[in-house]
Amino acid sequence: MTHSQDDIVVYGLRLSFITGKNGWLMPWGEVVSNPLKAQRLAEEYLERQEAA
Repeated sequence: MTHSQDDIVVYGLRLSFITGKNGWLMPWGEVVSNPLKAQRLAEEYLERQEAA
Protein backbone atom coordinates (compact mmCIF):
# COMPACT_ATOMS: atom_id res chain seq x y z
CA MET A 1 0.00 0.00 0.00
CA THR A 2 1.45 3.34 -1.02
CA HIS A 3 -1.56 5.49 -0.18
CA SER A 4 -4.12 5.11 2.59
CA GLN A 5 -6.92 4.40 0.08
CA ASP A 6 -5.16 1.79 -2.04
CA ASP A 7 -6.56 -1.68 -2.53
CA ILE A 8 -5.04 -4.36 -0.29
CA VAL A 9 -3.71 -7.52 -1.95
CA VAL A 10 -3.12 -10.62 0.19
CA TYR A 11 -1.77 -13.66 -1.68
CA GLY A 12 -3.77 -12.77 -4.79
CA LEU A 13 -6.96 -11.78 -2.94
CA ARG A 14 -7.73 -8.12 -3.67
CA LEU A 15 -9.68 -6.08 -1.13
CA SER A 16 -11.10 -3.01 -2.86
CA PHE A 17 -11.32 0.29 -1.02
CA ILE A 18 -14.89 1.62 -0.90
CA THR A 19 -14.80 5.43 -0.79
CA GLY A 20 -18.38 5.99 0.40
CA LYS A 21 -17.93 3.59 3.32
CA ASN A 22 -14.27 4.53 4.00
CA GLY A 23 -13.08 0.95 4.26
CA TRP A 24 -12.13 -2.23 2.45
CA LEU A 25 -14.75 -4.65 1.17
CA MET A 26 -14.22 -8.18 2.49
CA PRO A 27 -15.21 -11.24 0.38
CA TRP A 28 -18.25 -11.89 2.60
CA GLY A 29 -19.61 -8.32 2.20
CA GLU A 30 -18.39 -6.66 5.39
CA VAL A 31 -16.59 -3.29 5.18
CA VAL A 32 -13.56 -2.96 7.47
CA SER A 33 -12.07 0.50 8.06
CA ASN A 34 -8.83 -0.60 9.77
CA PRO A 35 -6.27 -1.71 7.12
CA LEU A 36 -4.36 -3.97 9.51
CA LYS A 37 -7.56 -5.72 10.57
CA ALA A 38 -8.59 -6.11 6.92
CA GLN A 39 -5.27 -7.72 6.06
CA ARG A 40 -5.42 -10.07 9.06
CA LEU A 41 -9.00 -11.12 8.25
CA ALA A 42 -8.04 -11.73 4.60
CA GLU A 43 -5.13 -13.94 5.67
CA GLU A 44 -7.39 -15.93 8.01
CA TYR A 45 -10.02 -16.23 5.27
CA LEU A 46 -7.46 -17.64 2.82
CA GLU A 47 -6.15 -20.11 5.42
CA ARG A 48 -9.68 -21.40 5.98
CA GLN A 49 -10.22 -21.71 2.21
CA GLU A 50 -7.03 -23.77 1.84
CA ALA A 51 -7.98 -26.06 4.72
CA ALA A 52 -11.39 -26.82 3.24
